[in-house]
Amino acid sequence: MKKLLLLTYLFLSISAQSQEVSPYYPAKHVVDRASTFTSQITYFDMNYITNNISEFLTYQMNMVVTKSDDSKLLYDGGSYTITYTDRLAQSGYKTLIFNYSIGKVDDIYTIKSLKITGSDERLVDFFIEFWQTSKNFTAPAGNSDVSLLTGQDVAKFYFNKGKPYITVTNNTFKTIEEFKEYFHKLKG
Repeated sequence: MKKLLLLTYLFLSISAQSQEVSPYYPAKHVVDRASTFTSQITYFDMNYITNNISEFLTYQMNMVVTKSDDSKLLYDGGSYTITYTDRLAQSGYKTLIFNYSIGKVDDIYTIKSLKITGSDERLVDFFIEFWQTSKNFTAPAGNSDVSLLTGQDVAKFYFNKGKPYITVTNNTFKTIEEFKEYFHKLKG
């Protein structure tokens, strides 16, 4: 019972964190439903999104952070990579590697785009479960790539001749400068 209460408290405290930067400012808690973790990723506060994705991978896919590299994260942005690995595995540990492209908006690290690589099986699971889609990945039509929209995000699954990967880009803002201008108008 104590463990359940502790987990509930941790989940609520993490869910209560709100982003400082988003295309929907000043709206807070933009995750569609707390039980699913789905939200737009690009042009949001990096800490908010990386925590949200970590929680999703921990509780929905039973994966844990095994490596985090912020050595390429500079004052004005850069890249940030996080590697997740299966917590328990009977047939070998599978990984997902999240490589965020980061910029700065009002001194807050903000995600410009995301590329996800790793094991084929985990990439498919993540794409289907995180974005709650019913795409059939077992028999795609030829080698066609799959894409979907979440808010302003375009999430694309590339089959890439047996070496799949996922990208997430914004279909509204092409540059961090364009977003900054829009964001400052929102802030008034």
